[in-house]
Amino acid sequence: MSRSIEEHAASVRATIARGYDAATARLELPLARARGAVLARDLLAPISLPPFTNSQMDGFAVRTADLRATGDEAFTLPVSATQAAGAPPTTLAPGTAVAVMTGAALPAGADAVVPVERVSPSSFDTDRITITRESAAGVLPGTYVRAQGSDVERGSVALSAGTVLGAAALGACAALGLDGAATVSVRQGPSVLVVTGGDEVLTAGQPLKPGAIYDANGPLLESWLEEAGASAVTTLSVTDAPDEFSRRLRAAVDGEAPHLIVTSGGISAGAFEVVRLTLEREAQMWFGHVAMQPGGPQGCGHYRGVPVVCLPGNPVSSWVSCEMFLRPALAQVWGSCVPPRWASAVLTDPVRGLTGRSQLRRGLLEAGDDAAREPAVRCVGGASSHLLMSAARASVLLRIPAGDQEFPAGTRVDILPVSGGTIIGQETANE
Repeated sequence: MSRSIEEHAASVRATIARGYDAATARLELPLARARGAVLARDLLAPISLPPFTNSQMDGFAVRTADLRATGDEAFTLPVSATQAAGAPPTTLAPGTAVAVMTGAALPAGADAVVPVERVSPSSFDTDRITITRESAAGVLPGTYVRAQGSDVERGSVALSAGTVLGAAALGACAALGLDGAATVSVRQGPSVLVVTGGDEVLTAGQPLKPGAIYDANGPLLESWLEEAGASAVTTLSVTDAPDEFSRRLRAAVDGEAPHLIVTSGGISAGAFEVVRLTLEREAQMWFGHVAMQPGGPQGCGHYRGVPVVCLPGNPVSSWVSCEMFLRPALAQVWGSCVPPRWASAVLTDPVRGLTGRSQLRRGLLEAGDDAAREPAVRCVGGASSHLLMSAARASVLLRIPAGDQEFPAGTRVDILPVSGGTIIGQETANE
């Protein structure tokens, strides 16, 4: 049975929704431990930002009314005081100016700041300044003034639900006076049981035997799920023995009580597809093919009431499937990560499509040299699903439409940014 990418994405979303637990989907965390988490509730500002009206520039605070006299070629104002950052606000007497530093409170009575570069002399070591009529004409109320609450008003929404607590958001929290002990309500993703393995798979660090490979999928999926907001990830490594697989999976599910099971491998048409053979017998499952490459074999359903998403065994196929199916489902159901943010770019080189299947190629995004040049993308490595090193270098996935035709350089394609990847210009530094 075959599905489109969109049909399977909808099926995975519906599958995961049955495991959603509202009681555990939110968590109160101190800010010091909330980096990377997603806010579950709006965060209200405990103070206004800026907390007081202040100067945007090093310059002189003035009353604009003092710069509106007719007939004068220039305005000369005595400097009555100096306002340093951190000092209590002073008062501006009519017909005078106050030297004011960036971030300093605007003196009471002032309504604009003239940068020091635009007065004569251009110095703070003076007892009076002169402003030409031309310069004065551009000084309006509010010029180079940061009004109290112009960023956020006290009591209003500072950060809305769904905001990722990254560097800028955590900086905003600190500016609001919230220290690392302050608690915030964040979205908590599901607990996940990851099932990987096979008779040929060894844990990294062991001697590599003939015919064996190291397990890339376990670490890959564990890392990916943690980045996507999973609250806990447990990995179960299994063999190709059906009875052992059945027994260990049942024990793990009963012991861990996960919200979600993610398997990798064992679902194709081979003679030892232990995952498919076992779950077809013991669970309510769909197994089939999705019209994409890599990542064609897919499965989803429920095992003992727990949602199961079955991914193909090649590491790149598992990774691409996570981005195409798990990320949108976790974002929409659990809200534990940001949803995929597709964009577009033009191909730097021709790419040949496939009949009946979309390709998800790994690529590097090349930003335009100037505003007139649109972003371009070039493929990294080949299309084969075992090329994990090219996936590690990629900054985007690019979707090549189905069709046995060549898409020439300059063709616009959809791209999906992914975490990690090579920095443009550095990929050959050590070659």
